[in-house]
Amino acid sequence: MPDVRRRSVTICAFAAAVAITVGACDAPPRPAPSGTTRIAVSVSGCGIGWTHPTAGPQRFVLADTDTRAGEVLLTDATTAAVFADVEPVAPGTTTDLTITLGSGRYAFRCAMEDEATVVGPTVTVPGTVPRPVAPVPAVTQADLIGATRAYERYVRGQLPELVRLTTALSDAITRGDEAAARRAWLPAHLRYERLGAAYDAFGDLDSEINGLPDGLPGGVHDPGWAGFHRIEYGLWHAAPAAALRGPAVALRAAVGALGAAFATAQIAPLDLSIRAHEITENALQFELTGQTDFGSHSNLDTVRANLAGTATVLAIIRPLLVGRYPALGALTTTLTRATRDLDALTGPAGEAPLSALATPDRERVDADISELSEQLAPVASILEPRRDS
Repeated sequence: MPDVRRRSVTICAFAAAVAITVGACDAPPRPAPSGTTRIAVSVSGCGIGWTHPTAGPQRFVLADTDTRAGEVLLTDATTAAVFADVEPVAPGTTTDLTITLGSGRYAFRCAMEDEATVVGPTVTVPGTVPRPVAPVPAVTQADLIGATRAYERYVRGQLPELVRLTTALSDAITRGDEAAARRAWLPAHLRYERLGAAYDAFGDLDSEINGLPDGLPGGVHDPGWAGFHRIEYGLWHAAPAAALRGPAVALRAAVGALGAAFATAQIAPLDLSIRAHEITENALQFELTGQTDFGSHSNLDTVRANLAGTATVLAIIRPLLVGRYPALGALTTTLTRATRDLDALTGPAGEAPLSALATPDRERVDADISELSEQLAPVASILEPRRDS
């Protein structure tokens, strides 16, 4: 999964198991329309304005009257569990929050930049109307430390085998044995693809190991293109062995440097849950469209490796999702089904290339990964660390 696929994720709103329609994060200030409730967002007046609470659909206009940007959470006043999280709300702007509420006690929390979190007044929605969804217990940085360290241990455990497999690939190229190099390329590449949640921590080494030629002046012939896919292109396009020795040595050196680089790097806690979703999202966009096929026709193998990486991440963060994500069981079922359907495409010679799949098989795999990506989408929101002070 090359580094060019990474993108930043900004979470503007969050709710447990339901979607919240939120206006632009930086919409210009405007009066609250009829039927809405204008809520003050500031250190000095957090949550002020909710004076006539009722059960049912709500439309709040969050107005940042402070000089700082902030994050606004609608919480259970008793437990501090989160119904909605809106960020960022910029100074002098408004942001819409639409949500359906049941009876109970609520409070807005304002986490302004460089300030302690301010809890607004408790507001009681009267009656006995059930809440449509339960609030999600907030996750703190401390809650994620154990999961992050567990994944870092997993990555460190994978690196020696990655080095061994990459060395075997480099050695085959150095001695001019292209058949052996083609056999060695896939195991080494797949070992790297299983580390999907760690790429940000690898820094520039990721592009040196698994970069694409996109944007390079010379495309696939650009001398600056390096890594597994550079070697793949040469091996499956009859490049002379001598032309691949330099890229092979460079790849071996970059993989060898991962251990030292990762020893001093840290995976950001939120990255772990974001990447769980992005791994499958990128598999849809790049692997299942064939954009990363430079001759080996191994995209389905790569998707399976991506699913294995996703399964590893989910196993580690699962204790944090239990009790927070009602669709966790369905997510697990979808992951199992997607892996099973890919396994069914394996023949004596390995995976079939994408172009050889029958239409029903192609559609089934696409549907599996699409559904999995959709079910993983809320995970980053649910596990986003929230300030408790």
